Amino acid sequence: MKTAKEIAEVIDKAGIYATHAVPDEIDMTGCEEVMSIDSEEHRWYIIETVVYKIGKEFFGVRGIVSLKSESMSYEDACLYCEAFEMEEVPSVTYVKKTN
Repeated sequence: MKTAKEIAEVIDKAGIYATHAVPDEIDMTGCEEVMSIDSEEHRWYIIETVVYKIGKEFFGVRGIVSLKSESMSYEDACLYCEAFEMEEVPSVTYVKKTN
C-alpha cells in the first residue's frame, strides 16, 4: 500500500486542474474521501481542500471543486491541484443540555 506522502507527490507531479479529477488520473486504491474543508470562494470558481484517508494516514488535495461560469473550463483558471500530508486533529464542541 502506498503512503499518504507518496500519493501526494504523485498528485503534485500530475498537473491536475480539478479535485474531482484526481481519482481519474492516479491510482487511489485504498483511499477514502473523508471530507472537504477550507472553502474559498473566488469570482469564477470555488477552491477547497479534499481530505483523504489511506490506512491510518491522511492527505489533502487543494484545488478547484466548482466553476461558476458555464463558459469556463478548469484549465482556464490556470491552477493546479496541490497535495500534502495532513494529520487528524480531534476537537471538542458543546451543545445546550436538554433536561
